[in-house]
Amino acid sequence: MKKVLSLAFLLSLAFTGFSHAQATFSFEQTAHDFGTIKPGKDTLWYDFVFINKGTEPLEIASVKTSCDCTLAQWPKTAIQPGKKATIKGGFKIEGKSGPFDKSIIIIANTSPATTFLTITGDIKE
Repeated sequence: MKKVLSLAFLLSLAFTGFSHAQATFSFEQTAHDFGTIKPGKDTLWYDFVFINKGTEPLEIASVKTSCDCTLAQWPKTAIQPGKKATIKGGFKIEGKSGPFDKSIIIIANTSPATTFLTITGDIKE
């Protein structure tokens, strides 16, 4: 029993140390509204700029989008503490009309591990 309690105590100390040393997203903004856009064949892009305000290198494990018409480009290497980087969010407007509200979901070594970015707009003549 003492071994189990000792192990639990050591693990709790280890996890306490990890919770203080981590990467942290600090985005200039997490949502962008393209406003009213005319129909076309373009892909709309927006740069979501962030700084790693944590104490550890920020590593993006994966990025998902809310649909096939939403795109994302992100750094594949670690972002060092204090450094800026960009996640590009895109939306394919070809064949689309009306309002849109799309998400980019980022999984990284941050707390919380999941960060959401949003792009919105309205496609009409």
